[in-house]
Amino acid sequence: MERRVGIILIGLLVLLLMNSTIINSQEYLFQMDDPQGDEYGPGTYIYPTNQQFAPFEGLFDLLRFGIKEERSNYLFTLKFAEITNPWHAKYGFSHQLIQIYIDNAEGGDTTVFKRGANIKFSEEAPWNKLIKVNGWNIKVYDYQDNPKEEKQVKGVEAKVLDDEQTIHIKVPKDLIGGLKGAEYYVLIGSLDGFSYDNYRPVVEEVSEWKFGGGTNSDIDPNVIDILVPEGKSQREVLGNYNLEDESLATVYSVGGGSQLFNKLFVLIAIVAIAILGFNIVKYRKELIKIDE
Repeated sequence: MERRVGIILIGLLVLLLMNSTIINSQEYLFQMDDPQGDEYGPGTYIYPTNQQFAPFEGLFDLLRFGIKEERSNYLFTLKFAEITNPWHAKYGFSHQLIQIYIDNAEGGDTTVFKRGANIKFSEEAPWNKLIKVNGWNIKVYDYQDNPKEEKQVKGVEAKVLDDEQTIHIKVPKDLIGGLKGAEYYVLIGSLDGFSYDNYRPVVEEVSEWKFGGGTNSDIDPNVIDILVPEGKSQREVLGNYNLEDESLATVYSVGGGSQLFNKLFVLIAIVAIAILGFNIVKYRKELIKIDE
């Protein structure tokens, strides 16, 4: 019986190692799925009514976020439920406003680079770099940059993949720095070229060009979808603002090498090795007794 347990543990360990190899071969530095159907901010937001927002669902619904590494570039992929391009943006998508705040160095800030999203970041992971993407341009900022100065960056690209759901963004490594152990804030808004930081406003009553279901203030988030860490919900995170004391919602980072699978893999591997080692030692002792 004990030998059978040992064989099972060996098989389990081999499967875990094979699974780890498969994941590593994909070269993802970080990847995370997001629930479908949560493009509602804190749970109450409603699409604008203009036909340009048809089919009135899915355009801001982030399904998956991933980062791959090339020799001199990082590749960011964001899969959405729907992507349309009614305004003929050069990168192939009109509606999505993507902001990726990255904590990958000492120092940083917990406030947004420019007013508009109406959120703040956790003090445990102040951001250092910001990648801001829409269908017409890509910007990369450092937290120490002047928000009033526009930066021109070279070597950046974006496109919609053949599945017509995934936006692929290429950013040179030297614009960001290393991403080992980095943490991320991924914010999805609706692009509005006439509003603060290009975030389409959310107000109380829905209208042709504004989201409804919010408040007529600058306190409720203008963010439609985000990634949230394990143990938290988007409703909870984006709904934790307070109109009375004018405190903004605090958004929490994801990443940092703390994905659930990695945790389970390490835990199971340690337990399997420990039990396997114990059984091997015990089996050897039994063999010695037999020889004697």
